[in-house]
Amino acid sequence: MKNTQTSTTLIIITAFIIGGLVGYYIASAANPFSNGYMQDSAAMMRGGGSTMMQMSKMIMSGGQMMQEKGQQYNDNEMMRVGQELEEKGQMMQDESDGMMERGNGMMQMMGQ
Repeated sequence: MKNTQTSTTLIIITAFIIGGLVGYYIASAANPFSNGYMQDSAAMMRGGGSTMMQMSKMIMSGGQMMQEKGQQYNDNEMMRVGQELEEKGQMMQDESDGMMERGNGMMQMMGQ
């Protein structure tokens, strides 16, 4: 009886040790925060921010054109939609500025 308890306890302890070692090696091999990963993430953020900036300028320009046409044709609905587009473009521009700043900040932290 005592021998069975000892062997069961020994098997459980051995299983925990083996499981811990396997988990450690798997986690160390799949390090998601490696330097290369962080550099790629920062570059992606900067690139995405730049693309968002271009899109926001186009949206703002489209909104301004809609407002001008709305005034020309005395169309209040077109003016309202143009104003909304311009506001959304400005909001998108602010978000893209933040994204580019975070990407630049990450690159500076890594010494790039």
